[in-house]
Amino acid sequence: MMLNELDEKTKLLKRAGAVLNSIIKGLDEVNSETRQKIMELCGEACAHENGDLEIAKVIAEEASDEDEVLARMNKEILWCGTWTRKGDTIQSMCVKCGCPLVRNKVVDLTGTFCYCSRGWVKKIFETLLKKPVNVELEKSIGLGDKVCRFAVYT
Repeated sequence: MMLNELDEKTKLLKRAGAVLNSIIKGLDEVNSETRQKIMELCGEACAHENGDLEIAKVIAEEASDEDEVLARMNKEILWCGTWTRKGDTIQSMCVKCGCPLVRNKVVDLTGTFCYCSRGWVKKIFETLLKKPVNVELEKSIGLGDKVCRFAVYT
C-alpha cells in the first residue's frame, strides 16, 4: 500500500471515529432502553464483521459440551478476559476495555459505548450455545468502574 493510500485510510478512519463519537454522544439524549438497544445492535454488527461469529459457529458445531465451548472460546476468540462458568452464569472480567475501536483510539470510551460490547457478547454466546441468553453488564470501565464484568445467563 502506498503512503498516500495509507494516509487516506487513516483520515477516513479518523472521520468515521468522529462521526461515531457524535452519534454516541447524541444517544445520551434518548431514554436508556433505546440507547442500550441501539448500541447492542452495533455489537451484533461487530460480531458479524470481524469474523468472530463465524468462529463461534464452528465452535458450536464441533464442541461436544459447554466446557469445550468455553475452552475454545477463550482460545480462539479475542476477548479482554477469560470466560468461566460460575453457578447459573458464564462470567468474564476485564481490567481494560475489550473493544478494538476504543483500544485503537478510534472512538472514545463512554458508558453508552459499553453496551456495544454487551451486544457482541450476546450474539457470540447465543451462537456458541445455540439458544437465547441474557447478558448483564455488571461493571463497566466506561461507567467509572475499575473493571468490566459481564455475566451471561443461560
